[in-house]
Amino acid sequence: MHFLIIYIVGFFLWLPNIAQASDVFHIAIGQFVEHPALDALRLGLKEGLERNGYQEGTNITWTYENAQGNPTLAAQISHKLTSREPDVIITFSTPMTQAVALHTKKIPIVFGGVTDPVSAKITGQNNITGLTDNIPVDQQIKLIKSIVPNVKTIGVIFNPGEVNSQKQVHDFSCLAKKEGIEIIKASASKSSEVSTAAKTLVGRVEAIFLPTDNTVISSLEALIRIGNQYKIPVFGSDIDTVRRGATAAYGVDWKESGLLLAKIVIDILKGVPPSHIPIQDPPHYYLRINSDAAKQIGVLVPEIIEKGDSS
Repeated sequence: MHFLIIYIVGFFLWLPNIAQASDVFHIAIGQFVEHPALDALRLGLKEGLERNGYQEGTNITWTYENAQGNPTLAAQISHKLTSREPDVIITFSTPMTQAVALHTKKIPIVFGGVTDPVSAKITGQNNITGLTDNIPVDQQIKLIKSIVPNVKTIGVIFNPGEVNSQKQVHDFSCLAKKEGIEIIKASASKSSEVSTAAKTLVGRVEAIFLPTDNTVISSLEALIRIGNQYKIPVFGSDIDTVRRGATAAYGVDWKESGLLLAKIVIDILKGVPPSHIPIQDPPHYYLRINSDAAKQIGVLVPEIIEKGDSS
């Protein structure tokens, strides 16, 4: 009899573990635009979850939506995702995070690819946390000056409608002015305008700098062609831009950032409130050089930075 009582008590104590083990979490992903950086961020996230036992089809279900760079569609997607009440919503880029934040104060939101969450006004909600892609602009200017000595004019192409770009361009411009460098801005409100914006800088600048701007990076190849044609080195804030033809970049590793996002998401799935998880900056910054691109436009990369990796 005593054995039976112990067995029954033990069985019911075990029941919560059975329920926990059988939980299937619904993760929703909202991505503002499709380009290699944000795609790598998403793949890193999924890999990080899989490494920790969160597998699609077993204990994870996914909803993925991409706004294709359209703010109106981003708002529609935000409503769609929040109405499904997932366990967590992951947002890639500032515009998508802002859109989702307007639709829910309850569902946990984990963002990636946001440069300045304070300027974007997404830090006042207890359901939001994430990882920035904020990059020290002093290191970016130092990189440009090391490859283009005595540079006096730098062109910057960005979408003025993206808060993250506004902040980065402002900080870059302020520091460049202190260095005696003139910044010439060219705006592109949509991807189809990037090439035209780049052409307005021809003959006026000695280098082109690109912030982590979704609109510009999605049309990077067209911009690179203009840089190559007119022998203007292009510098990015996203190390993947080097693989795609930029002369050099100082920035984050998007896959690494995705792996870190996975840790944040797992904590939330385990019950940690987003308000208990501080918003984080990237753990590392990396320097990448495209020697072939540099040679093609006739610039010399000092050996000391050509071997650079991270800081």
